[in-house]
Amino acid sequence: MAARGNPRTVGAFVVGALALAIAATLLLGSERLFGTTHEFVCFFEGSVNGLRIGAAVKFKGVEIGSVTKILLSLNVGPATSAFASSTSIKIPVIIELDEGRMLKRGAAYVNLEDPEGMKLAIRQGLRAQLSTESLLTGLLYIDLDMHPHAPARFSAPPNSSYPEIPTLPTVFELAQSTANRLVKQLDQVQLDLLVTTATQALAAVRDLASSPDLKAAMVSLRATSASLDRTADSLRVLSDNLDRQVAPMAHSVEKTAQTADATLLKAQLTLDQINNALAPNAPLLYQANRTLTDVDDAARSLRQLTDYINRNPGALVRGRSYNKDAQ
Repeated sequence: MAARGNPRTVGAFVVGALALAIAATLLLGSERLFGTTHEFVCFFEGSVNGLRIGAAVKFKGVEIGSVTKILLSLNVGPATSAFASSTSIKIPVIIELDEGRMLKRGAAYVNLEDPEGMKLAIRQGLRAQLSTESLLTGLLYIDLDMHPHAPARFSAPPNSSYPEIPTLPTVFELAQSTANRLVKQLDQVQLDLLVTTATQALAAVRDLASSPDLKAAMVSLRATSASLDRTADSLRVLSDNLDRQVAPMAHSVEKTAQTADATLLKAQLTLDQINNALAPNAPLLYQANRTLTDVDDAARSLRQLTDYINRNPGALVRGRSYNKDAQ
């Protein structure tokens, strides 16, 4: 018969196990138990396969929270369908950001409860994006980062109780979207018409190559090319002759220009002398005025003498009688 265990020993063992469990919980989950957390929603257009509840939420690689819910619709209820009136289904993912963890990792003052602060961060480019945790496992995490030039697209309904952080598509989704656009553009291309047009163009080229007119044109082109070569030689000879004649001609033109400059200078001096001579106070003009005055006086005296002789013809013999004239 087996001996019964000591109740005190069993009780001590149980108490020790509970103490270890509590200590482990405090050590491993103290941040979660005593930290201040805030929930946000992110809407992802692509597949979230590989994203699990409890997956990390990181900011530039630093873990600051975790995923708490992955839904098909943010408003879960009998009147709401995730597939109703929507051609592009977006998966809402609820994330939990730990304010205490952010402060412990060296962040500055953080107040996630302030809606204006989150709006400012979103305006400055805060975006959420799915990233691969491991290529081997295919597990995903949510990466928060600043993308100042990325547009902010919101999908949460007006009555949402979760503040929304806009999302960005993954690199694979961008490549897939570009490939889809290319495929759609290729579908719109009329390949049959292109093939027919190319066939007709090749037939036209073949007919042109075998045309006798083209052969005659090629012969004429060769003759024209030879004539152009001869013309080019003549032009080179003419250019050489002109080069030899230009230098003497230029020297002659330069001498002519110098002579013209001297002639213009002499003409300018002559004009200056004429202007000086015709000035109102010039000596020549003064003497001319005196001479004209003397000539006018002489003409007046001559007229008086003529009048006197006409009245007294005998004065030519007797001379002028002053007494008689006085009477």
